[in-house]
Amino acid sequence: MDILLINGTHPAAPHISGVRAGRFADEFARMGHRCVLICPPLPGVAAKEPSPIASHDWSQPLIVEADDPPPTGGNAVATFANLLRHGGRRTGFQRSVVARGRALAAEFRPQIGWATFGSLEAVTALRTLASEQHFPWIFDDKDNPDIYVPRAARLPLAWRLRGYAALQANSMLHADAARRWLGDTAEVIYSGVDAAFFEPHPAPEPARRYVTLVGSLYYRETVDAVLGALAEFNATSGQPPLSLIHLGNQGEWLKNDRGIDILLPGYVSPDEMARLCQHALANIYVFLGRTFHHKLFELLACRRPVIAYGGELPESIAEAERLHAPLAVPTEPGALVAALRSAESFSPDPRMPERFFTWPEQAAMVEAAMRRLIG
Repeated sequence: MDILLINGTHPAAPHISGVRAGRFADEFARMGHRCVLICPPLPGVAAKEPSPIASHDWSQPLIVEADDPPPTGGNAVATFANLLRHGGRRTGFQRSVVARGRALAAEFRPQIGWATFGSLEAVTALRTLASEQHFPWIFDDKDNPDIYVPRAARLPLAWRLRGYAALQANSMLHADAARRWLGDTAEVIYSGVDAAFFEPHPAPEPARRYVTLVGSLYYRETVDAVLGALAEFNATSGQPPLSLIHLGNQGEWLKNDRGIDILLPGYVSPDEMARLCQHALANIYVFLGRTFHHKLFELLACRRPVIAYGGELPESIAEAERLHAPLAVPTEPGALVAALRSAESFSPDPRMPERFFTWPEQAAMVEAAMRRLIG
């Protein structure tokens, strides 16, 4: 198949929003498809001209960078007007994507298209190209429209986005939100887990006892509760104190005022994240409640106790139970202390599968949907 993907973030950007489209593009290319991914350039870098299609090595996707100038009209009224008029706020990116897609058409005529929200501009640009070039397209919903689409704009945007051949989502939470927004049923296809999380890695040096705090932190009061629970655990455990390693970019929220040794490596590669998480006493993240935390599957793959502080979605708890994987969901500091104590005597359940939700498996589900749509 000739497949066109559009995403609002470059796959090499250090942000989760670039991963799903980029990894699916990689897998489609490995399956033998010709795959083009149109996306913005890396942050702070000018868009470069794509390599010629005739000489491209199709064992890898062709990355086509579209200009992404800063959006105009930053106030709420202008943003709302752009949503209704153009189907997005990044109108320069939207126009550039369409121009890139049209320029490719002489040598690359897609049989199927795919774009993720994420970025409304990616989806509306794909709709334009699909209408002009007469190919079916898939609307992938990997973010919660209840958060990102203003209520007053949902009905006109749903009308504007009509015409997709299939609707997909990366969780039941987002599928339910998409159904309320678009009035349609989405096929749930989770994002994959990088192979690095299943492969063993040596322990970091110097040797220390530690927990990780992974990803966005969301609420300062929740972060304070986590730090308080960790300080209480250290004061009562009778073991060398636990350090805290924050894998994220909100280190300023972690004030070292409780005698806790805090390390701030920031965002790290999947290999480094896997190494740190595989040797932690436990891996902790903060539950938001309005989005799906895909990092749960990556952390479960590390076969160490996972603690979602504040709770978790029923679907996430059910998946962890199905995998016989260690997930605790404390909602107050005392329960977090108890979860940390339980982690000291943890051993993996032998029923837990060696691998799950791999990128090849998840991409194969998208490919199967594409094959059905083009016959």
